Formats: sequence, C-alpha cells, structure tokens
Amino acid sequence: MPEFSADHLPGMIPDGYDSVSLNSEEAQRIFNGDKEDYEDPSHINESNSNGMISLKKQKLLKYVEDNIIGHWTGFTGPFGRKRAVYCDYTASGRGIIKRSVNASSEDVLIFTGSGTTGAVHKLVKAMELEGVKAKQTVVFVGPFEHHSNILPWKETGATIIRIRHTYNDVIDFQHLEEELKLYASKKKYRIGCFTAAANVTGIITDADKVSALLHKYGALAFWDYATAGDKIRDIFIHFSDGSDYSKDAVYFSPHKFIGGVGTPGVLVAKKKLFTNAVPSQCGGGTVLYVTRSTHFYLRDIEEREEGGTPAIVESIRAGLAFRLKQAIGTDTIMAREYELVRMAVDRWKRNPNIVFLGGTETNRLPIFSFVICHPKSGKLLHHNFVATVLNDLYGIQARGGCACAGPYAQDLLGISEELAEKFIYYLLDEEDITNTGLAKYKNISGKKSLGIMKPGFLRLNLPFFFSNELVAFIILAVDQVAKNGWKLLPQYQPNVLTGTWHYIGKTDESNSSDSEGDSLHKTNFKDGYFYAPRSPYSSPSGATGDNQDREREMIRTTVQAATTIYLKMNKQISFPKESYHDKLDSHVENEDLVWFLRPRDVVKRLSAERAFPLSQRRESLSENTDQIFKPVDRSFLFVPPDYQEKAETKPKRNIRNLSNRLKFKSQPSCAVS
Repeated sequence: MPEFSADHLPGMIPDGYDSVSLNSEEAQRIFNGDKEDYEDPSHINESNSNGMISLKKQKLLKYVEDNIIGHWTGFTGPFGRKRAVYCDYTASGRGIIKRSVNASSEDVLIFTGSGTTGAVHKLVKAMELEGVKAKQTVVFVGPFEHHSNILPWKETGATIIRIRHTYNDVIDFQHLEEELKLYASKKKYRIGCFTAAANVTGIITDADKVSALLHKYGALAFWDYATAGDKIRDIFIHFSDGSDYSKDAVYFSPHKFIGGVGTPGVLVAKKKLFTNAVPSQCGGGTVLYVTRSTHFYLRDIEEREEGGTPAIVESIRAGLAFRLKQAIGTDTIMAREYELVRMAVDRWKRNPNIVFLGGTETNRLPIFSFVICHPKSGKLLHHNFVATVLNDLYGIQARGGCACAGPYAQDLLGISEELAEKFIYYLLDEEDITNTGLAKYKNISGKKSLGIMKPGFLRLNLPFFFSNELVAFIILAVDQVAKNGWKLLPQYQPNVLTGTWHYIGKTDESNSSDSEGDSLHKTNFKDGYFYAPRSPYSSPSGATGDNQDREREMIRTTVQAATTIYLKMNKQISFPKESYHDKLDSHVENEDLVWFLRPRDVVKRLSAERAFPLSQRRESLSENTDQIFKPVDRSFLFVPPDYQEKAETKPKRNIRNLSNRLKFKSQPSCAVS
C-alpha cells in the first residue's frame, strides 16, 4: 500500500493506488481522513475567533445535510445505479428578512416572482427609467455580472459602462473612479450595479469599498446578492465611519438558500427610488378603490408593488430560510466555505489538465469554473461532455456553459470580440440571421444553429453543509475525469445542434434507465385516492442505517466502479460505429475552429496505440515531446496560433489586450497555445 503524503487530502486516492482492491478499513482511512487534520485551526478561516467550527455548529450542519430533500435520491444511468450528488445550488417572512438585512423604516422589501431577474425589472420600472430619463442615465456595471444585472439596464437605453477587473480578478477601483469622475458632469443620473460575489468564480467583491466610492461621486449603489446572499453577513448595512457604505438597493434569490426552494425573489430598496405613480404591475391588491370611471392606487409601496395573489406560503418559506442562515451563523458558514476552497484548490492545482478560471488566491467562495484540456491534442474536453461523465459515472450533477455571465466568461476564456464573432456565426441559424439583419453573413440558406460550438466551462460549487467525505469524493471525481475522461469519448455521441452528449456504449439490462413514474401522466385518482408509481429517482427501498456509513459505502463502490471502467477503456479495441464520425463536418468549413476533442479523434489515437508497440510510439514522439506536453495558459485557451498583433503589445500579452488588440490573419485555430 502506498504512503500517504502530508498534503494528501482526506478522501483522495493516491496516484497508482488500485482502488479496485479497496477494502472497508482502507476506505475508511482514505475517505474519513485523519481526524486531527480537521481540528487544525489553520484549516479554518482566520476571522473565526474560536479557531474552529464549534461542535454545536457541526451538529447543525450535519442536520442540514441529512434533511435536504432528495439527499439520498438516486438514478440509473449507463454505468449503473448512482446517488445524485447535487453541486449546482448556485438557486410571509418579510419581517424576518428585513431584520436580517438591517433594513430601516426608509426601506421597502418586495417579493418578486422570478428571483433576482424579477427584482431588477421591478426596480427599473419603479424608477421609470425610460425615454429622456434613460438617456440622461449612466449605469456602471461590474466585470463579473450575471446577465440579469446587465440586460434590463441595457434595454432602457441608458449608457452602460463596464468596469474592468485586475489581473488578480478583482474590481479595478482605479478604472471605476476614472469613469465616475468622467460622467459626474455628463450624466444627471448615475447608477452602479455590482455583484457581491461572481457566480462563475465565487470571487467576492468589497461591497463596502465600492459603495463608498459610488456615493462619493453621487452614484446610487445597487447590489446583486444572488450568489452571496445565503453566506455573507452584511447584505444591507446602515453605518458609517466617515464614508457612506450603505446600499441603495439589494436583490437576491432565496430559492438559492438552503431550504428556500420555491421562494420568490426579493428586492430591498430605498423608498425614494419608487417614483412611479402607477404600480409596475397593476391589478388586484394594488388599489385603494375602483369606481366605474376612476381608481386610486395604494400609497404603501410594499402593498402597491405586489399585485395579484400574494405568494404567502413562498414568502414564509423565504423567512424560514433566513432563520436557518441566522441559526447556523455567517461566521460558521464562511469558515467552512474558506476551508472548502482550500481543499479543492490544493488538490486540483496539482493536475495540469485542470485550468481554473479566475484567481485562486483571491477572497472567494467555493464556486469553481474550469476547463479540462487534453495536452497531447491541444484541445479541450467539451464542458457538456465533462458534465455528462460526472453525472453518469459518479452521480455528480454540475453545470456546463457560460453560467449566464457571457462578458466575464469571454474575459476568462481569452476570447476577443473578433474571435467571438466567428463563434456567433455558428450559433445563429437562418431565421436568426434574417430577423437581425446581419447582412455580412452570406450563404445562410438552410443554416442550422450549432450549439456545440459555443465556448464554455464546467461550474460546480461545494455546499458548506456537505461532509468532508462527500467533498473529498467530488474533488477526487473531478481529478479522475480530468486525467481519464477523454478515454470515454468514443462511448458518447454529441448532438451538434444542442451541444448535449449521449451515451451510446454497451449497457447491461440491469443498468437501463427506467422512466416509469417520472411523469404526471402516470398518476391517477382511481378508487377515490391519489396514486403515483414509485419514482425511479427515490432512495433504494429498505435503505436503513447510519447515513455516514451509507455515504462511505456509496463513495467506495462508485470510485471502484469508475476505476474499473477507466481500466477497461485502456484495453478497448473496438468502438461504437457512431464514434468514427459525427455530423459536425458538414456544418463547419474550417476545422481549426473546433476547439474540443471529438470521439473520432480518440478512436484514431487509441487505434494507433493498439497497432504500434509502445517503444515505437515513444520513439516517434520523443522529437516533439515539448510541443505535445506544452503547459496550458488560460489566456490562450480559445486563441488561434496564427494571428497578428501590434508591436507594442507583443512583450506583454494578457486577457485585456487579447480582447481589444489582436488581429487575425485567417480563420483561427482553437488549439491551446
């Protein structure tokens, strides 16, 4: 049995370890870890005055984990039965919430129907930001914004100024102050819209410092707490040490809080912002009196702006979610969050195939976005393929795409506007091009939208209430997929139109998916009672015993099964016939723009390895070893090697000048540079 190094994380199987022979005693040691490691105060946030999370708080976190709806939900996929491990939580109690955010009598709290998006639209309408007023308004948006905090302001016709981020992936305060000074006399109305934590990378913004700077130049401070609201303490503060740190409006989504499923969005804002005489959504519940010829709206803003049937149960649930947050305590939550960041970064940064997006040394939440590269081909694994393999092989449910933060994603992936246009061409179909009048695109007859060509990344978060064993399992799974996931490509086929990937390999009958009961159409009310077939996603019948023991057994068997499959792929000599070709060739004119590894590429590579002895392959590769194993620079993930740039930019190439100064000579290649 190999030695465990000092920096070996609990739950990590050392390289070279045969997990197929894992016995229960060894599994307990690996996945439970050394208890003393987790009592080391250095693993906890320094701001935690006690140096560790108290036993009482640990007990509460365990209670939360055990009582999450669907905690033991399972599903049957191509590789057998898996427990679903959800890693994308990153989704009237009015009085409770008001007290929690320190709202005063000068603030109103309004429940909105569609999360943070609905809250932003409510605020835009309440301020009557349209027409002449919009033309007199400038909106400063942060570099990390979700589309919901950009598009509603953009559609008003106001001037939008996007503030840069620094090389350390934090807001460029110098740039913000320069723009504030510039527009102080140009625009009558000035608004700053920033996110408290980036939903792509989890990087935390100094909200107090930004708010103070905005107020210094007469701008309003609006804050999106959709990502950070369930963790950070001071959402809406009213104090001053000589600077005005207060927020003029905050909005967040309690449905992303633990226990907040089904809750409405929340807008907390200054009363003075509601200049509209007519409610943004007039109807029942917004009026004082209605006659045949006239009507009178209510003066109370909170009543007037929540027209229609109130979300009573949902609002109460939102309040309970805040109560749970208060009971756990933000100090406890943040201590655990920082610990999770350390656990993941320490392991993943040792894997050269994992390319982090966003700074790993910056103050951040355990939200991780990354791409996985295949150095020998210079290609990436498609993010949706990675998400599918994590689900099918480990039961881990993460998200592939751009996480609704396109501009920031473009920065992180090093994609210039010129290169982005080349991708956009493949993402539009004939109807899109015709309706938008993009005459520059020729030969569009019958053109299809190729969703698979859209650049992106994988995002997952590590919830603070997950046990150390479960977190270690997730970290290990990502590490294994980064090393071995490419071998499974021939077992999957991409849908070039949607960008999704589907398993096409052999499946035992015992592993076939069963959708019975997964539909409302299967329910009935015969014999005067409600009947629904047992869900295929529910916990196995007869599952009893200690949850911790069940969790360890699940981890052990899942890792063993995954390792067996990877070993099997190493010896595979025949592949599904669909893997030898795909439908992308007929749609893409220049293959250099295909940035991801395709199944046929892997089939060719593995077939060649079977045909030639290892010694011959090593000899043929030895001359080009440096080229094959070139280190990956995230700034050049999607940037073609054949480009021209201005002479003054050559000494220092980075994300910022990639976005503005690169000039391409021809259709780009997306090989890693």
